Amino acid sequence: MDGTVVLSERNVNGMYLLETVQHPPDNALAMTSLSKPTSLEQWHRRLTHCSPLTIQEMARNNLVDGLIISDTTINGKCEDCILGRQTRRPFDGETEKHLGPLDLVVFDLWGPSRVQSAGGKIYFMIIVDRGTSYKLGAYLSEKTDTTTMSAFDGFRIKAETLTGWKIHRMRTDGAFESAAWQEYCKSHGITHEFTEPYSSAQRNERKLGCWAGSV
Repeated sequence: MDGTVVLSERNVNGMYLLETVQHPPDNALAMTSLSKPTSLEQWHRRLTHCSPLTIQEMARNNLVDGLIISDTTINGKCEDCILGRQTRRPFDGETEKHLGPLDLVVFDLWGPSRVQSAGGKIYFMIIVDRGTSYKLGAYLSEKTDTTTMSAFDGFRIKAETLTGWKIHRMRTDGAFESAAWQEYCKSHGITHEFTEPYSSAQRNERKLGCWAGSV
C-alpha cells in the first residue's frame, strides 16, 4: 500500500476504459503478468471459460492487448464448463392434480449412509401420499424386499385405518420391480407403476406392475 497506481481509466461516452500503466521491473509480478506468454488452458480460465477457438482467434487478430499464447495444448475437457453448461429438457406437462387420499403413494430409498444412525440403520425410506402430501420416513438396516415391504406395509395399515381409504396406486423406480412386490400389490389390490430410468420429472411411467382388480 505505497500509493502505486495499478490501473487507470478514462470515461468515453459513459463507458470506463481501462488503460495499461507502465511500471519498472521491480514492481509486483502481478503488474507484469500481461507481458508473459501463457498457456491456452490458463487463458481459458482467465477469460471466464471462453471457447479456446475464440481465444486463439482473438490472439491471431490482436484483439486483446497482452494475449500471448505459449501453448495451445488442451488436456481433456474442462470440468467447470461441463458442469456449468449442462441443460435438461423441460418437464413434460403438469403433474397429476386433484388426487384423493391414497390415490397415489410414492416412495424411494436413500443410502447406504457412511454413518449409521443411533439404531444402527444405514438406509432411509421416504413415503409420500401425493393426494395429501403426507410424508413418512423409515430407517432401515438393509434394503431387501422383506425390509422395505415391512416398512411400507406399516404405512399402509396406518394410513388406511386413519382415512378409511385404500391405496390405489404406488409408484417406485425399477429397483422394486420384483416378484415379491408383485405378489404384495396383487394381494392388496394396488397398481404398481414404475418411473422411467433417469427421469426426475417422473411423468412418463412404465405401467408394468401388478393389476389386482378394483379396490
